[in-house]
Amino acid sequence: MAAMSEQEFIDLHSAMWRELETETTYFSRHMSRLRNRLKASALTRERVDHYIELYNQTANHLAYCRTFYGDTQTSEYLNRIAGNAHAVIYTKTVLDPGKIGRFFTTGFPKLFRKDFIMFLIAFLAMVIPVVVAYAYVRADARNALAFMDEATLVNIREEGNYDDYSTAMSSISGAYIGGNNILVCIQAFAGGFTLGIYTLYMLIFNGLQLGALGAYCAGKGQGAFFWSLIVPHGVTELFAIMLSGAAGFMIARAIIMPGKLTRKTALVEWGKKSLKFMIMAILFLIPSAIIESFFTPLALPYYAKFLFALGMFVLLVVYLCVGIRGDIKERKLRKGVLI
Repeated sequence: MAAMSEQEFIDLHSAMWRELETETTYFSRHMSRLRNRLKASALTRERVDHYIELYNQTANHLAYCRTFYGDTQTSEYLNRIAGNAHAVIYTKTVLDPGKIGRFFTTGFPKLFRKDFIMFLIAFLAMVIPVVVAYAYVRADARNALAFMDEATLVNIREEGNYDDYSTAMSSISGAYIGGNNILVCIQAFAGGFTLGIYTLYMLIFNGLQLGALGAYCAGKGQGAFFWSLIVPHGVTELFAIMLSGAAGFMIARAIIMPGKLTRKTALVEWGKKSLKFMIMAILFLIPSAIIESFFTPLALPYYAKFLFALGMFVLLVVYLCVGIRGDIKERKLRKGVLI
């Protein structure tokens, strides 16, 4: 090959270089197929392997060309196509719409089930105070002052007192409510860096307030009215707050119990999961704010609002169970059970 002229060199390998350019264009548009080689079909794996081989050979041709022919147009051309291929092969995908879609449809439910214990801790940290405050205030309505000031109790909405519905005002209200709930979720999440102490405080505080208000209204004979204003949007709102609490506890776990990992590595691993929980928490607040602004103000029968809340709860459970049969099958296979 050393005696070969530059033109002979080009004639011999130009077809390969053109093929590399074609494959680079293809894989730049189908990055997921290149990244998920092991999960791809045999035909795709073969194509990926061939593409990498084309890149390696072209890189060798570039070195050879520079050695024997110097900085010619051929060298510049090979440097360009080899550089483009290198960027496709070794640069991480910035955005993969398919992967993002899979996370929202099946990925999060699977992650939620896998780390359900963290959500359960957040759930109990909020629900137990609800029950305790409810029982305490039902025993004596004056006990409500232990959880809120007198002005709050005086200004509690009376039965039949609905907001005047308007699209403009409801839109403004939705933006305010959504922003306030996002702030609560961020505080619960950030509380993880206080070893989970502030996260726990936020969940307990909100639980006590909810339970005390519910009991106080029930004592006035307005329990059904109060819960009709809470549960329609409360399904997604409370779920979002608990998700953010679970995210905070994940951070706290990484700091307190890193296990066999270094604390830094544990924070990275659990931090990735907690951010996914937080993203979903904020997304769940969107329907919550819409419902609270546009549906709650409507003077509908109580049963209609309770049925709506039940429907929201069923939809939530169904979503969280997406792909559960696959998880069960996988666990059985790991145990060596034939299916």
